[in-house]
Amino acid sequence: MQLENKRIIVTGGTKGIGAATVKLYVKEGAKVVFCGTNDERGKATEEAVNAQPGVTGHATYMRCDIADKSAVDEFFANAVDILGGLDVLANVAGVEANCAAESYELGQMQFLMDVNMYGTVYTNQAAYKIFKANGVEGSIINYSSDVALSGMPNGAMYAASKGAVLAWTRSIAMEWGIESNVRCNCVNPTIKTAMYEEWLRTVDPQVKEMHLAGLKRRYPIDGGMGDAERDCAPVMVFLASDASRYISGQVICVNGGATMVR
Repeated sequence: MQLENKRIIVTGGTKGIGAATVKLYVKEGAKVVFCGTNDERGKATEEAVNAQPGVTGHATYMRCDIADKSAVDEFFANAVDILGGLDVLANVAGVEANCAAESYELGQMQFLMDVNMYGTVYTNQAAYKIFKANGVEGSIINYSSDVALSGMPNGAMYAASKGAVLAWTRSIAMEWGIESNVRCNCVNPTIKTAMYEEWLRTVDPQVKEMHLAGLKRRYPIDGGMGDAERDCAPVMVFLASDASRYISGQVICVNGGATMVR
């Protein structure tokens, strides 16, 4: 049990990478409170995670929009009451909006920054205040993206918001590490999602063939995008565990070697 007795908050935990993270955290013995904005999906995830055979951890779903600072502060206060403290924040929540760079409008830009950047700031601040008040050498795991390093045609503002997350994380890793031994890292994942799988099922066969051929050239390992449970969740366990206590300010690219970080 790599996370036995760990008290963890996960944002964006109702689907995809977030749900896979919650599932493995609980399996590894952690007590988890996770949030999202879809209550039906959140409750279903909670039930499924806690029904795993032989688990010693436990998960509790609570609603929270991380773009709302007051909601974040209230969520963290309630989560800490349930957990009895806090050791780890896994901030997985994020949104995407694609558009030609010349056509982004203020509403689209604000949407991306509110969740991806400001939501990261709000959740990180809330976690750090709890760590600092309780003398905990905690771990903060944020989600950037490979596009923050390599760029994204028709997704420049999304890439910019994720680039901001990366720069923020490296900065707080210095500041909060010096102050309190809190470690902060970024995960850059390239993982299959339900939306991607649906697109792959419905796209024109010729387009699909070209797309898959392109993936084989881009991703050295397996020739395609990874799986949330198999490839990403174990990395999240490592970053939440004491095994990673001397790793901070790093960009962990879970992408089959698609982006080589220098």
